[in-house]
Amino acid sequence: MLSLRTVVAAIDFSPGAAVALVRAADLARRSGAVLHLLHADVLFHASGDGAAPAAVPASALRVRVERFAMETLGLRDADGLDRLEPTVAVVRDVSVHAAVLRYLGAVDPDLLVVGTHGRSGLSRALLGSVAEALVASAPCPVLTVPERGAVDGPGPEAPVLVGVDFSERSRGALAAGCVLAEATGAPVELVHVVRDAGPYPGLAPHILSLVDFDPEQGAAVRERLERFAATVCSPAALHVGLGAPGRLVAALASERGAGAVVLGTHGRTGLARLIGSVSEAVIRRAPCPVLTLQEAASLRSSPRPVAATAPPLPF
Repeated sequence: MLSLRTVVAAIDFSPGAAVALVRAADLARRSGAVLHLLHADVLFHASGDGAAPAAVPASALRVRVERFAMETLGLRDADGLDRLEPTVAVVRDVSVHAAVLRYLGAVDPDLLVVGTHGRSGLSRALLGSVAEALVASAPCPVLTVPERGAVDGPGPEAPVLVGVDFSERSRGALAAGCVLAEATGAPVELVHVVRDAGPYPGLAPHILSLVDFDPEQGAAVRERLERFAATVCSPAALHVGLGAPGRLVAALASERGAGAVVLGTHGRTGLARLIGSVSEAVIRRAPCPVLTLQEAASLRSSPRPVAATAPPLPF
């Protein structure tokens, strides 16, 4: 079963934060973890709901966070929130990124859950992405939840799709994917993408499978995937793609109706991050939550038995 002690949900009062909170509360309920609701009170900035950048007392912001949680989770009164027993925190700093990292360093959580706003193009280049910055620098696994994506999460009909590049990072991602699948009753599917050596891989977007492009090479990679997975779990399906990994993994997640994608990440920052990141490309394009883990991070499994059917949400 998924063994989480502490789950932190970042709250900025936006629709994206609402979707992320639902996922965080569900995972905390399934694992018996303590749920932390974290709001970053950024100096000289307005809150995510459009409020003026006034000096709002931390106590008032905590009340707003509690009300946001009650409305998002459909809780009728404060007693319902008390049963959920969340820890509400407001951290004031010069940026959301700095506030979240400071809080993560203090509580040492097992998982951070953040919503993504789906910015792209010029707006993303100018404004950046808090979610992507946290993926690159957070000391724990990060679950990014798209604002306009699937909100049901993994389940029997929504597999956990794990990206594999045969590195130690992807071995950790596979282990995390199996733990997440075990907790939610979802099958695990593996995907490996061979980068197209040609200069214009986008000219043949219909070629999604290396097996179709080169049957012998495709069969060899599938065998390698089977051996790679055998040490951790038994996947329900194997996929071998050809082209740009970020695009193909996101496209496959949409095609398979995935409930989550799990990836290892390099955690690049600064100039190295400008080179590009498969995990960032998947986060921007995937219609489902994306769980990213740096090499040193992991999700722990527990020997506790897993119920055949998880009980319904209490909200």
